[in-house]
Amino acid sequence: MLIYSLNRQVVFSNIKFILMLKIILTILLFGCTSTLFAKSLNTIEGFAPSYVGKKVAIFEIDDYMSMLTTKIATAEVKADSTFELNFFNDRTRKYKIEIGQNHFHVYTQPDGKYKLYVKESSPYLDKNAKGIEVEFFFIDLDSVDINYKILMFEDASLNFLKRNYNHEAKNSTEFVEQLDTFKIEVHNFYKEDTSTFFKKYVRFAIASLDNLAFSGGRNKFEKYDFYIKPETVWYQNDRYMEYVLKYYENYASEISSELNESFYQGVIKSSPTMVINALGADYALDNIRLREMVMIKMLSDVFYTGDYPQTNILTMLDSISNNGLFEENQKIAANIKYRLLDLVPGAKMPNFRLEVKGESKSKNDYKGQHLYIQFIKEGSSKSENDIELIRPLYDKYMRYTEMLTIVVTDDEDILNDPSAYIKKYKIGWETSFIRSDDEILGKLNVKTYPHYILMDAAGYVVAAPALSPRPNNEYETIEKALHGIHKQRERMEK
Repeated sequence: MLIYSLNRQVVFSNIKFILMLKIILTILLFGCTSTLFAKSLNTIEGFAPSYVGKKVAIFEIDDYMSMLTTKIATAEVKADSTFELNFFNDRTRKYKIEIGQNHFHVYTQPDGKYKLYVKESSPYLDKNAKGIEVEFFFIDLDSVDINYKILMFEDASLNFLKRNYNHEAKNSTEFVEQLDTFKIEVHNFYKEDTSTFFKKYVRFAIASLDNLAFSGGRNKFEKYDFYIKPETVWYQNDRYMEYVLKYYENYASEISSELNESFYQGVIKSSPTMVINALGADYALDNIRLREMVMIKMLSDVFYTGDYPQTNILTMLDSISNNGLFEENQKIAANIKYRLLDLVPGAKMPNFRLEVKGESKSKNDYKGQHLYIQFIKEGSSKSENDIELIRPLYDKYMRYTEMLTIVVTDDEDILNDPSAYIKKYKIGWETSFIRSDDEILGKLNVKTYPHYILMDAAGYVVAAPALSPRPNNEYETIEKALHGIHKQRERMEK
């Protein structure tokens, strides 16, 4: 009987255990199901006749300082030109959609369902350009949707500027009165709107109008008091982040000399604690959440100046990413560190392999010489017009700098036999022809064309992107750098 009682007790214990396990599993399952349904499903359906067979993907913008993105859904444009993206989303936010080699942006709100028509290009750009933001249209967009409200508001803002902002307005206080009237009209029109995202979007779009050059405008401290101080940090509101990042741009040079010295000493000691405590003395950094985010931006801004030790900055960003006061700022610090090490000057160039004149070549084949790489898009006049600009540089600097033109094309005839293309553009230096999905484009972060990279003789990045042979807005070209390399190597050989 004793044995029976003991076994019976074990049986009852097992039954209790099984029942408890079932209860726990039921609770867990209910919890998981609740979480799943808490995140609403968004659907984006589209028509893209120019992209049949191409991949389409949607990306979350991780943060607006690093602008890194995370892919959350993919699809393919079908033969009938349609595509569909489904993804979970629990807040109103902006997304990036990549289609083929191009992209565009769209806002979504929970439970949002959208229909789009995606055009091949943009009316403002070369129709053959790639890596661009293309035009698209909404089909049957609801008037309560965030996209509709933003489009209507931006249209009203543009019309206001067309009517009132001109050369005379910059030197007249009349524009201040017109802007104040516009602000009141906007406030009254949207005062019943219940979307926090949209209200903050409007607030900081208006704030950006206050940044225009005109007589009688608010000074920087007044803008802080009126726009930034009353707010928390809206990490996923692009208009807020755009305004705040502009306000605190190169802020190390804006703060007092005494505070700048404290910032410098904090970097020398690799101490985020020293820096964030010191910055607390600045009038516009009273909010500690904002202060920590601005500290990250300041570290990023001074990274390339040469005045601050880069190793210390990376150490500080690493510390913030692990021990920061706010989770959102931890993520931003990690992303900024990644950005600073992504093909930066002094970073090791990623290895690559290309076919050049029938031979397979890698990064190591160019050791001993600097390498100036030109990426161009076949069929794009903007790209191909730059080819002839390489020729005089090659003739002058080929002794110490190798030139490599990489032509991106999906034309099978050119890929099979590029000789006619080479002859047409009179290319006398090294060339390689690759498809538009070649992995080297992702490795070297080539998004638009033409694109240039300069690698040194030891295989390290000098500049990515590098200056073009064509003058930029500051009348700078790559030639000054190539000339410096040439002179330095000549001195070394004497």
